[in-house]
Amino acid sequence: MEHNKLMIISFLENPLLVFFLLLLALNYSYFIVSKLPKGIPRILALAPAFYLLYLFPWCFSSALIRGILSFFITWITSFKLILFCFNRGPLSQCKNPIDFILISIFPLKIPREVSQKYEISNGKSVRKASDKPISDGKIPRDVREKYGISNGKSVGKASDKPISNGSPNSLVLSSNSIYARYEVEEIFKQPYLATSFQDFWGRRWNRYSSKMLRLTIYDPTNEALKNLSFVGKNTARVLAIVNTFVVSAIMHELMFYYITCGLCLKPTCEVMWFFILQGICISFERVFQAKNWIIMDPRVSILLKRIFIVFSFYFLLVLPVMREGNNTCEITK
Repeated sequence: MEHNKLMIISFLENPLLVFFLLLLALNYSYFIVSKLPKGIPRILALAPAFYLLYLFPWCFSSALIRGILSFFITWITSFKLILFCFNRGPLSQCKNPIDFILISIFPLKIPREVSQKYEISNGKSVRKASDKPISDGKIPRDVREKYGISNGKSVGKASDKPISNGSPNSLVLSSNSIYARYEVEEIFKQPYLATSFQDFWGRRWNRYSSKMLRLTIYDPTNEALKNLSFVGKNTARVLAIVNTFVVSAIMHELMFYYITCGLCLKPTCEVMWFFILQGICISFERVFQAKNWIIMDPRVSILLKRIFIVFSFYFLLVLPVMREGNNTCEITK
């Protein structure tokens, strides 16, 4: 037992090795696991990868870095892989291992609606996705000015990767003169303008995690419950919301565990209760909307909701992290 513990500690003291294994696990997921039947067989095959994602944040001594990695790697990447096991989510759209790795780790996505697709290669021509020439062998002037292409280039084939449209949320990566376009996931959208609990958690605060929770927890739960005659569609939505926030609470409690180095032997569960409380508030809000109950002026209601979110956020989320958070972990020393 002691020997195994020493091996794990030695393993965690080498972040480069863990990162290499992470890349290896993602390639294994793309090339091997994708060939297995969807569902349980893929989840079982990915069990070692999930364990590796759990270990990854422990390689770093900073509480801030552990918190960030536990969110993006342990939580979000795991959820993306779970969706991938059922041919759902962003990873199911990836057509090559580079896309698969980048979208697994980073808050990136491949746009679905792309009207024209281009490929630019040294000495090769550019053509529309239909493989028909755009013009008489020269790229139109507006396209040249938009993408900075010289007039000497001819028209050729297109790949599945369009050039960035120049929008601020797009990212262009280049490899061997082949360009791939990604869009950065929007995480926050002016949360201070939220008019309700649903607006705050569903559309403004951490939209990235909300999207993953909707795909992995809310949608499957809602679909399973609404088909039950004794539940009903409205009740199914409410139960799906509560279930989603319970899972979110567990994942945030796990992040808190990473930040505190797992040294909080008697957890207060304040972080967990914060998210469960928000889920209960959203559920009541939906019930009031369904019944058209209005008990106060909407402007007063919006103000009180904002105050409640801020105070509960501070006392149940910020204070526990500040009180229990440790800057270094003994396991990484």
